[in-house]
Amino acid sequence: MLELTAADIADLMHKHRHELLRFLSQRISCTDTAQDIFQETFIRYAGYGDKDSVENPRAFIFRIAANLATDYLRSHSRDVEAAANEEAEVGVQSSLSAERTVMSQQQLEQLITALDDLSPKCREVFVLLKLKHCSYAEVEQRLGISQTMIFKYLTQAMRHCREKVGDLD
Repeated sequence: MLELTAADIADLMHKHRHELLRFLSQRISCTDTAQDIFQETFIRYAGYGDKDSVENPRAFIFRIAANLATDYLRSHSRDVEAAANEEAEVGVQSSLSAERTVMSQQQLEQLITALDDLSPKCREVFVLLKLKHCSYAEVEQRLGISQTMIFKYLTQAMRHCREKVGDLD
């Protein structure tokens, strides 16, 4: 096949315009989007470097259009799904926020009660590491205990609090 010129591509576009737009409109269900994909099809075709090897330009153009329509539908369905999920999430979040506040308050009260059950050193290690976000070195320096003991106290406190409150992480 000979090299296609811009005029050849324009003729091909004109020749298959109605058929291709009908094909796209049936797939997309939106004439404006079908028109956009129609134009993108010929932009892609014009940019295709090996047009000489295309034996059936009509079939090739329809394949490009079908691929672009599929890409659009995938993208559009993800956008619609994301918007629906976001809308549902906002509604769920507002109804759960009051429930979460009550649950958080209850968990806090349970945590305070659980911490009161611990020995003073164990409680202080937990408070410094988990609530005040101190490093092991800072706790070691403040309390004058080894990092091994800090780890043991923290493990004991976490185990006790998990039993009383649930997961704290």
